[in-house]
Amino acid sequence: MAGIDFQGLFCSSCRENDFSFDEGRCMFALDQCGRKLIHELKYRGARDVIRDFSAWKERVPDFLPFLENSILVPVPLHSRRMRSRGYNQSLWIAQAMVKEVGENSELSDCLKRIRNTRTQTKNDREERKENVRGAFVLKPGVSLERKRRIVLVDDVFTTGATLDACAQILRKEGFRRIAVATLGHG
Repeated sequence: MAGIDFQGLFCSSCRENDFSFDEGRCMFALDQCGRKLIHELKYRGARDVIRDFSAWKERVPDFLPFLENSILVPVPLHSRRMRSRGYNQSLWIAQAMVKEVGENSELSDCLKRIRNTRTQTKNDREERKENVRGAFVLKPGVSLERKRRIVLVDDVFTTGATLDACAQILRKEGFRRIAVATLGHG
């Protein structure tokens, strides 16, 4: 079963959907504290919160081994949102992950968001899927080994629509081993 594993449990969205990725992990559930952390990172650019990544990994011991020997690919922002926000929190997260894993992983910013989609926060599952359909492509000239394991990185896994849309593109491009990793789940 494809899906996000959090301390040995699979979420209901993962049990009910057939995703294009093989498996996934998250660092923490989005309780009140987790939501605040993600909000600070995503909407306020508080990159400092990622400094706690070292402490988080202690609470989820299987997380770093899950990332080893992989190419970590952050979910991209559309160029308009990137200009207005000034940063991509998923890229920051992927950079922190690569730093912790070390030479057993690498970072590739190989995906591009070609449609400026509306925020997913108020959409239900079907609206989220439709919102991100056709929103991503593999950047031209990308030369990644198709046999390598790809781990898509995002801040939050809610319904999985965004990560699944990215995984679909990678599958179409010939990548066979695709996983996802997020900070929060909920």
